[in-house]
Amino acid sequence: MKPRDTLFAILIAGVWGFNFIATKWAVEDFPPLFANGLRFLAVFIVLFPFLKIVPGKMRALLTAAVTLGVVHFGLLFWGMSLAGGVGSVAIASQLNVPFSTILAILILKETVGLPRIAGISISFIGVMLLGFDPAIFAYWDAVMTIIAAAFVYAVSAVMMRQLKEVPAVTLQAWVALSGMAGSFLISAMIEGGQVVAVSEAGQRAWLSVLYSGLISTLVGHGGANYLFRRYEVSMVSPYFLALPFFSVIGGVVLLDEVVGWQMFLGGGLTITGVLIVTLRNNRRAERLMKAG
Repeated sequence: MKPRDTLFAILIAGVWGFNFIATKWAVEDFPPLFANGLRFLAVFIVLFPFLKIVPGKMRALLTAAVTLGVVHFGLLFWGMSLAGGVGSVAIASQLNVPFSTILAILILKETVGLPRIAGISISFIGVMLLGFDPAIFAYWDAVMTIIAAAFVYAVSAVMMRQLKEVPAVTLQAWVALSGMAGSFLISAMIEGGQVVAVSEAGQRAWLSVLYSGLISTLVGHGGANYLFRRYEVSMVSPYFLALPFFSVIGGVVLLDEVVGWQMFLGGGLTITGVLIVTLRNNRRAERLMKAG
């Protein structure tokens, strides 16, 4: 990749990494599902012109949009409301890659070799080691919620493989609409204090919602789509694995988070396993493209 695009890929990883901090700040002032609704409200306002009916694809499109916008991001925001830090949950979120591979094996009947099996195993062992950190053990429920969010993201990724002909901005617009409507509805049913939160939330919380909705989605995902159109996936994807490192650094600097040896070891193993799976998945995709 050109040096400029390499820096851009690292910037995207940073944008996504610091999004965990923005989400943490948002859920300090807003109920988590309500915060998710606000996030997607900001995205929907921008992407509304791209909201279009896609004949013959609406059922699959709406199912994927609800799964991603409501369930995945709902769990993500809920998990962040439970978390005492951001580094460990950012690392755990990377399990979406091995989860996607496992689902591809089970649902799409893909074959898997020893390297990918080893990568999947290493990544899960790494997350288990995070639990030995006393600070992280105190909010293990948050880590488990983020792992559930990673699994749901993997499910939505499998769904979206069937929507390749749908323009990315149209798909994002439907995700925004679903995430906004679904999150506000569920929040009204099970959460409280929304009106008070809106009236009393600080500037940092509002800016965090806008960052999560606009910067993370439009700059992060939009930039990733730009790079994927210019370069092979195998060249771009590894840079995005720097995401947890930005979250860890941000947690230490901005949230006074203490990083123990367990997080270094568990995080290192997790990212190593995810990297192995990512590279092997990309190599397999390239072979299939050449064969086709």
